[in-house]
Amino acid sequence: MSPSGMSVLLLLFCLTSMPHAEVLSVGITPLKAASKLAGEWTPLLDEVGRRAGVTLRFRTAPSIPAFGERLARGEYDIAYMNPYHYQLYSARPGYRALARERDRPLEGVLIVRKDGRIKNLRDLDGSTLSFPTPLAFAASILTQAELQQQGIRIKARYVQSHDSVLKGVAAGSFDAGGTILKVLRTADPRLAGNLRVLHKTALYQPHPFSVHPRIATELGDKLRQAFISLERDETGRKLLADVAFNGMEAANDRDYDDVRRLNLEKLIEAVR
Repeated sequence: MSPSGMSVLLLLFCLTSMPHAEVLSVGITPLKAASKLAGEWTPLLDEVGRRAGVTLRFRTAPSIPAFGERLARGEYDIAYMNPYHYQLYSARPGYRALARERDRPLEGVLIVRKDGRIKNLRDLDGSTLSFPTPLAFAASILTQAELQQQGIRIKARYVQSHDSVLKGVAAGSFDAGGTILKVLRTADPRLAGNLRVLHKTALYQPHPFSVHPRIATELGDKLRQAFISLERDETGRKLLADVAFNGMEAANDRDYDDVRRLNLEKLIEAVR
């Protein structure tokens, strides 16, 4: 074989024997339109992947119920899911909590127009409220459960996304709506400026980043440390700010026992 032929073979051998970064899918719960989520999350996931030595690919779903169906099938290697989904899919297919937002528990909020007629919770009796979906843990389940506890009767309308809740209330199409503070804080200021928080629910653990059981424990540990490391440098802090996170900390399965004790199936049946 000629020297040039040997060189080509050597080059091909080197290229095929080089290690390739593992590619993992990351499902982000669809709190907003997919294009908005991708713009916010892709840079952060790229950096976390770089620190963990893997490639992370942003994924989501067209709705929260569709996201739940994909979790049930184990379609995502890593998933950022609400606590209700976690208590379901930690059992099967066995997602395990990895990391969560630091110092910001999850709470549902009821929002109204700043210049609207609703001044207190009692004013909502008999009103029509919008919610993302029946399975939105804080925005739909917790808010409606607390209204029921106070004997306030409402008509619930499900509009598929948190963005639609904000827009519908701001436009006056609904008297109030359920969402979470993170969505309100990151909304277009021109939209959020027309809204105010009427009520906040009790506090619960925030959404966990969780890994499918097919992900090795060692790799899960690397991913956890990569998420936690973000707030230690300027690059990471900027990426966290882009998704309205203070920082991240370790999470484990026991952290979500308070959600398991809520008997959520009964609550969900009551608000459907």
